[in-house]
Amino acid sequence: MTISDLIIDWTEGERKQHANLIMECLEREQILNDLKGKTEAYEEDLVKTFEHLFSGLTYLRGCVNKASNHMENIHFRWTNPQGNA
Repeated sequence: MTISDLIIDWTEGERKQHANLIMECLEREQILNDLKGKTEAYEEDLVKTFEHLFSGLTYLRGCVNKASNHMENIHFRWTNPQGNA
């Protein structure tokens, strides 16, 4: 609900009587609408950032697993040299 929705049924006299309050409310409503838009944009950026982070972490997990397997193979070869001919 907007300020305009609230005052639509007011008489002209009521609007004139509360003109300063109405203007202040309209200004604050505009500020809130601007902040809402910025917040939505920041939320979208945050979602993209988290997606990028999770993608990077998934890639890193794969790299760590490969490195771990490689290190296990090296360790096995050092501790079991009899298989080498």
